[in-house]
Amino acid sequence: MAGKDSSSSDLQRSLGLRHVFVLSTGGTISAGLFFLPSFAVDKAGPSAVLAYLVAGLLALPAMLSVSELSTAMPRAGGLYYFLARALGPAGGTLSAVSTWVSLVMKDAFALVGMSAYLNLIVDLPAKPTAICLIAFFTVLNIVGSKTSASLQMGMVAFLLGIMGWYMIAGLPDTNSGLGDFDPFFTSGSSGFVAAIGLVFVSYGGLTKVASIAEEVEDPSKNIPLGVIVSLFVSTVVYTVGVLVAVAVVPADDLIVDQAPLHTAAEYFMPAVGAGFVIAAALAAFASAANAGILAAARYPMAMSRDGLMSTKFLELSRFGTPIWGIILTGAGMSFVVIAFGAGAIAKLASAFVLVKLALVNLAVIVLRSAKISSYAPGFKTPLYPFTQILGIGISLYLIVKLGSFPLILVCVATLLTLIWYHFIGKKKATQTAGAIHHIYERLGRAADTSVDREISAAMQSHGLRSEDDYAGLIARASVLYVPNDGDIDLAATRASQVLGHRIGIDADTVNEQFLETGSLWIQPSQTHPTATPLAFFDDAEDDHLVIVKSEAGIVIPAEWGGRNERVNALFFLAGTTVKPGRALRLAGELAGYLDDNKSAVSLDAAHEAEVKDGLLPGLEIGQYPLLPETALRSLIGKRVGDLTLDKDLHIEAIRRDERVLRADPDTELLADDQLTIIGPIGELPGSDELANSA
Repeated sequence: MAGKDSSSSDLQRSLGLRHVFVLSTGGTISAGLFFLPSFAVDKAGPSAVLAYLVAGLLALPAMLSVSELSTAMPRAGGLYYFLARALGPAGGTLSAVSTWVSLVMKDAFALVGMSAYLNLIVDLPAKPTAICLIAFFTVLNIVGSKTSASLQMGMVAFLLGIMGWYMIAGLPDTNSGLGDFDPFFTSGSSGFVAAIGLVFVSYGGLTKVASIAEEVEDPSKNIPLGVIVSLFVSTVVYTVGVLVAVAVVPADDLIVDQAPLHTAAEYFMPAVGAGFVIAAALAAFASAANAGILAAARYPMAMSRDGLMSTKFLELSRFGTPIWGIILTGAGMSFVVIAFGAGAIAKLASAFVLVKLALVNLAVIVLRSAKISSYAPGFKTPLYPFTQILGIGISLYLIVKLGSFPLILVCVATLLTLIWYHFIGKKKATQTAGAIHHIYERLGRAADTSVDREISAAMQSHGLRSEDDYAGLIARASVLYVPNDGDIDLAATRASQVLGHRIGIDADTVNEQFLETGSLWIQPSQTHPTATPLAFFDDAEDDHLVIVKSEAGIVIPAEWGGRNERVNALFFLAGTTVKPGRALRLAGELAGYLDDNKSAVSLDAAHEAEVKDGLLPGLEIGQYPLLPETALRSLIGKRVGDLTLDKDLHIEAIRRDERVLRADPDTELLADDQLTIIGPIGELPGSDELANSA
């Protein structure tokens, strides 16, 4: 069994669908629209328009995989967190380097493009201007510049508004005859495919949603929907925007133009409109570069945290920013601008974006193939594994088609990264071996159970859905006690007996499932430390909870995933394999009440109702035995649905002959049943009031 300390998330779920859309779109529409079209048209001629459309469609498999990973492990930290947990520290190192290099290349390209648009206002040399811009944004990030959500939304609204004006005004002029669409494939199919690979970098910003997954409300719905809508909008803007430019600007002028959309705007928009295009471009470049530098700087920091890089990168400036990661990123961008031309930078950026997206698709295959019970994404990619295989194939094919230089550089960077990891990083790595080791287990090797617990812990931050009956889970829970000399094996045996009876399987099977495949979270507390073992069962039709308490405490040994911690209570949660995500969300909700002394579960809670009350703040539980000699005998023979209670009162469970049943409306009440009712504190009915409710 794997163990993990559990704590409440530091980040609040305050981001909705519009925030996901804004972040993805704002990180996507930048240099790929305002600067890259000239290079794409030079590569493929008018078919560059189609290249943008096809690239958007081909990005879909990776975006679906990003959405799946983000809903399975909604943690701050971006793609590195997902890929390192799936592929292990070696794969995580490769993914971090690939992502960092792609961000460095992408941001360097954006600032070269920004210098080109600034040149429309003030005559400045391109590369020195780009270096100055890099220095400016590096310092800006060190002192802690942040773009608020409202400002980011305003910026994206302005950008889309200007582009909407540009497209509406420009589409009628696509038949002006200034541009030339014949021949459409001027460089043949090879040039067209190379252009698809070149413009792929334009869609790299869509993966940024992974970095804020932990802050998204209802991530299972909002992340995939936001990403897909953003991909659709971005694809339309890119395709139509480039179509207009190709249609109105003569080809010979377009391929040498460093500000192609502004030049196109001058043909059909008033001067103020063309000026707004410059403003939109500068805003897009600045936003992308500013956010990109900080995002890139977090990768050395994350690798340092996992022991893969020097602890120097963990140091923060007095402004609370990862100063050395920012400096390294700025230096890398400066080197790229000095060493390569704009076209080469675009090719290299796309190549490393394609590597990153291939690894994302591979991570989904690994996690699904590993059969990790706690891997329960709220959104699953359709047509698995064909979608992921297609995505990997697309990435590898386009990298090859980009040309020998990007291919060689990607291969060299990959080789150097793996060599560095093998001889240096491997000795210091503290990160888990990865989900890929679960596949090795299926081939006869040992699994890395720590991945299971990390994914389980990440799932805690999902939050409950409307159909998740947390109150009912607590109401139906059984509370057991073990003597002071009892250990965890005795606690597990007794809990397994109850759970086995409920699920309908042998108690030994339940015990083995908890010990061999389950996860365990420790909820530390100075007054009432607790632990939650969690396992999944094929035969379970519902989720079941058994609470085991000990006055003297129970030690959690290593074989149960602990470090000899002593806890006052164990919460054995048995989930169904049909809906594993539900049990994980319920466990997360339970952990929220157990952490930070929020729960009243302590040695002082001597009765079952008191124990459960501590897990339902603002509510209390009443238990009503239907004994023939009491007033409640009038309820015997009635159906649950016959009872009329206040709207805030709910019959959650019926205890009958050592079994705990759901209180379905058609369930007939029998003698000696015990009703469990939940309601606001002080509002539970008395026996006489309940007797008169039917």
